[in-house]
Amino acid sequence: MEFDYREIRAGGLTMRAALLDGGNDAAPPLLMLNGIGFNAELMEPLALALAKPGPDAPLGRSIVIPDMPGCGGSPDSNAHVMMYALSEAVIGMMEALHPGRHFDCIGFSWGGALAQQIAVQASRRVTRLGLVSTTSGLPLAPANPDVIKRLFDPKEYVDPRRLTANFRALLAEGGANATLMQRFRTPTPQGLGNQLLALTGWTAAPMLPFIRVPVALVGVADDAVVPYAHHTMLGCLLPHAQKIELRSGGHLSALARPERVSHALREFLAA
Repeated sequence: MEFDYREIRAGGLTMRAALLDGGNDAAPPLLMLNGIGFNAELMEPLALALAKPGPDAPLGRSIVIPDMPGCGGSPDSNAHVMMYALSEAVIGMMEALHPGRHFDCIGFSWGGALAQQIAVQASRRVTRLGLVSTTSGLPLAPANPDVIKRLFDPKEYVDPRRLTANFRALLAEGGANATLMQRFRTPTPQGLGNQLLALTGWTAAPMLPFIRVPVALVGVADDAVVPYAHHTMLGCLLPHAQKIELRSGGHLSALARPERVSHALREFLAA
């Protein structure tokens, strides 16, 4: 199975998306949302593990992985885009690709925040929600201070070489292997800054108790980027969610070693 990459215009934004046609109308297509500054290629291994024929999709499953503006192959947006508008654009993309169809959604890290917003705005379209190593927004439990300093220091985004070096350091600290590192494409300073600003002041906490679809929470105990406390907080806000807990592996465990979570996620998608 190979991904088809193309640009799609939706909600006033142009976004490149990795598309996999499962050729199966029986299983809902799966929208997968990536971490901050990440490109779709980093999510391909996990996506392929979830796209193969299995109990949740006997004939396979269609996948959509959009690059946010300024990330991967997506151009920068002309203005700052808030989480609500990003959600609208991605929902519009799913409507363009799979008109009128319900879809499952899995969000990793920053993408998990966007996934929560989409689950609220498209409550009649989203059928299952997977949240991997993510947060509900403010208030935030403290993370590794060195990691947070690099993420929120504007000076880190001015020099592209410095930006690339810092992202590679974050990837390494998050548990990335050499194969995953080779898939990384440096985001633009504007694209990364816009994603940070979209998360600043945003929270899904008041909305989460109203999410009525099945939810899976994946947390890693030694996550230095999004501490396990966020997983615990989400569990309090979504008390009926299924929990998938990993003892070790770092923030990027789901991307670097997808076999550690893919089986549990497939069981969740099949339920």
